This record gives sequence, structure tokens and C-alpha cells, in this order.
Amino acid sequence: MCRAAVLGKGTLASHACEVITSLPDTVLDTVIPSAPEPDWDISLSGFVEHHWPDTRVLRSGDWRDLEPGRCDLVVSVLYDKIIGPSLINGTRHIINCHPGRLPAYRGARPVNWALHNRDTLAGITIHVVYDGIDSGPILAEALFSIWPDIDEVADVWDRAMDHGRRLITDTLPRLDAITPTPQDAATATTHYRRDTPLLGDRDGWTRTTTRASRREEPGSG
Repeated sequence: MCRAAVLGKGTLASHACEVITSLPDTVLDTVIPSAPEPDWDISLSGFVEHHWPDTRVLRSGDWRDLEPGRCDLVVSVLYDKIIGPSLINGTRHIINCHPGRLPAYRGARPVNWALHNRDTLAGITIHVVYDGIDSGPILAEALFSIWPDIDEVADVWDRAMDHGRRLITDTLPRLDAITPTPQDAATATTHYRRDTPLLGDRDGWTRTTTRASRREEPGSG
């Protein structure tokens, strides 16, 4: 029996839980919701407690509370902390769903940065977790068109979540059969939270959102 854990938030992490529970000989052992959970998406903890009351929910939001070796599979979905080597080295499969193209948009707010840079393609990526920021080899990716002149961050974020659902559905059952593709470190760019002021009017969900009314930043993961 494979024991699995999900770390993260919202609808996409909840979908990962659904896919995991549909896998043969797999049990959803532990869920660690981001803390605090966003109020602009569904509560991962509430969703899990309603559907799988026997699953352990750790509300600390801290990956360190998941004992290394307890779970064979750990899936990070829009999780907002860097996972350390103790859990990485103690887990057979540990993967992350990142709402941006890699290696071009490692780190924070990839959707915002893609629009700021006036890209015409955005993406969402599932990669192996290494000790670093979104640096592990790629297992799967979905690319989709964006239109910087008319799209808001909220539009592209919703599109990424739609593609992410399909990507998670297709990838998790095939993990043992997929050969990861290493990232080209020479072409990598990493954005940090401290870079946010450089986003200008792409800082918020829309270009007209006032700072006082902005929701939690959309592009972590």
C-alpha cells in the first residue's frame, strides 16, 4: 500500500487529493494545507475533512511536520514553502505542480511575470522536487496561449488551473513510467517575493486592483 501526502492550497490541491484516492493501492495519509489558507479559494482542509475523515490534516502548514519516510508519494500543489532535504531524501516520489513555465519562471508569481514580460505562451509544470527553487527535472508540462493586451492575471491564473487539473490527472497515475527531463540551468530565471515592486501594474489580480483590496498573491507555487 502506497501512502501519499498533499501539501498546498485550494481547488487544485483538492483535485490532487481526488486523483490520489483514485489510484490503486494508494491511501491519502496526510494533508498539509498552506497556513493561513486563502479565502479566495476553497479550503483544502475542509475539503479533505469532509471527503476523507480518516486522513491526517496538519494545520501548521509546515512540511517539517511530515515525518520523512512516512509517505511514498508527496505532492506539492501551490505550496508556499521551500521543502528541505530531510523530506526530499526520505520520499520515493516528491513532486511539485508549479503555475509557470520552467526553467524560465522559477520562484514566485510566474503568471504575473509572464504577463509583465508580454509573453504569448504561459504554462504549468509538474517537476521533481530538488533542494532548491523549482529546479528539479520536469515530468510534465502544459503550455497555453495568453494575450497580454487583454488578459489580466486572474484570467491567466484561471486558465493555468484548468490545465493543471488535466496535467495532474494524467501525470500521477504514470509517475513510475515517466523519465524526467532535466532543466537547462543556463536559461533559468528565478523571481523572488522581493522582486514584486518590479511588476508594476501586473502586481495584482487585475491592472485596476488597488493595493488595499488585493487578494493573496496569485502566483506562488
